[in-house]
This record gives sequence, C-alpha cells and structure tokens, in this order.
Amino acid sequence: MIVVTISAVDGSVAAKHSHLREMGVPILFGAVVLLVSATLLLGGNISALYGSLRLLDHSQKVLTRISELETGILGQELTVRGYALTGDASFLRMQREGGRRRELARAELTRLMAAEPQRAAEFGRIMNDVARHVKTFDAFQGIGPDRAQLIARAIVDPNIRTNMRRTRDGLATLRSEEMRDIADHQGEMAGQIARAFFLAVGIILVAFLLGGIGVWTAQIKGPLKR
Repeated sequence: MIVVTISAVDGSVAAKHSHLREMGVPILFGAVVLLVSATLLLGGNISALYGSLRLLDHSQKVLTRISELETGILGQELTVRGYALTGDASFLRMQREGGRRRELARAELTRLMAAEPQRAAEFGRIMNDVARHVKTFDAFQGIGPDRAQLIARAIVDPNIRTNMRRTRDGLATLRSEEMRDIADHQGEMAGQIARAFFLAVGIILVAFLLGGIGVWTAQIKGPLKR
C-alpha cells in the first residue's frame, strides 16, 4: 500500500511539473508580447513629449520675434524724433539699420504664426496696425530740425496716437497668449515625463517578473525515479 501511495503521489507531482513546464514557453511569449506592447506605448508617449517640445520651441521663437518687432517699432519712433530734434546724421543710419531688422522680424513672425491658424484673424489685425504705424513713421524719416514741427504735430495727433496704442496693445496681447501656451506646454510635458517614467519602470518590472516565471517553469524537472 505504501508503495502504491508513493507512486500515486509521484505521478501527481510529475503531472503538475509537466503542466508547469508546458506553461513556461507561453509565459515567456506573453512576457515578450507585453514588453513589446508596452515599449510601443512608451514610444508613443515619448513622441508626444517631442511634440510638446516642438510647440514650446515654436512659442519661444514667436516671443523672440515679438520682442524684436516691438524694439524695431520703438526704435523707429525714437530715431525719427532724434533726427528731427538734432539733425545728427547717425539717426538716419540707425533708421535704416533698425528698419531692416524690424522687417526681418516682421517677416519671420508672420512665417511662424502661419502655424497657428486659430489666431490668424487676430494676428492679421495686429499686423495691419503695425503696417499703418510703420508707414506713418516711414513718411517722417529724413525730416530734420527745419521741419521738426511736423513730427511734433504727429506725436500729438489723435489718430496716430490711437494706432500707436493699438499696435503696442496688440503685440502685448499676442505675447500674453504665447506665454499661456508655453505654460500649457510645460504642464503637458511634466505629465508626459511622469507617465513615461512610471511606464518605463512598470515595463522593466513586469518583463523581469514574467520572464523569471517563464524561465523557472520551463526548467522544472520531474521527480527522481525511485
């Protein structure tokens, strides 16, 4: 009876071991499938992170061009006034150089904003104000002290002052919107980085766990024969 009982137990254990060995390969395969799937998911998360980085870089470039355009507009006003007051020819040179830099900034800003169709109408209005402002002061370039009264009248002209204010306010509004975009992009990036980190850790832990189980079950041997 004892021999029969031991044999039955051995047979049961052997059957369990055989079943575990058979499960080893599927478990390993499942671990590989899980690893590949999770890696693809991680890749998608990283791709989204790169997308946020590109948007952040875009907004930063827009802010730079807005600042350059504002500087160019202010520089045009100051150099026109400076030449009208002093007649110093260096102001004429500054007008030319400042105008070239201003137009480059305006052209680059226009190119960048083409990627933001949701602001196309607003940006168009702002650029119209900028164009009117630049055209107004372009007409005053080269006016020296002998006709300085023209510049004086222009400075206090209500229409010119209104457009000057609209131009500055428009560019300031555009800057505020881009800064909000930057804050949003930074928040998205923080979330994407956190998700990528925890996903990567999860992939490693689960893959090692399932891989270890698969290897262990695949190497199980039956009981020694007595």
